Amino acid sequence: MSTKQLLAEIERGIHALEKARVLCLKNGAVVSTAKATAAKTAKTTGAPEKVAKKGMSDEGRARIAAAQQKRWAKVRREKKKAAKAALVGSAAK
Repeated sequence: MSTKQLLAEIERGIHALEKARVLCLKNGAVVSTAKATAAKTAKTTGAPEKVAKKGMSDEGRARIAAAQQKRWAKVRREKKKAAKAALVGSAAK
C-alpha cells in the first residue's frame, strides 16, 4: 500500500468517526461516556468519585451490602436457634 493510499484510508476513517461522534452528540450518548471517563479519572487520581444525582457511590453500595449481609446472618442464626429449640422440645416429650 502506498503512502497516498494509506493517508486516504486514514482520512476516510477520520470522516467516519466524526460522523459517529455527531450522531452520538445528537442522541445524548456522550453524557454516559463522560461520566465513565470522570469516574475512571477519579479512581486513578485518588479524587473522590462524583456521585450523579440520585446515584450511589461504590463505597455506599458496599456499606449497604455489608449491613444487609449482617441482617440476614442474624435471621439465619435465630432460625437455627428456633429449630434447635423445637428439636429439643419435641425430644423431651
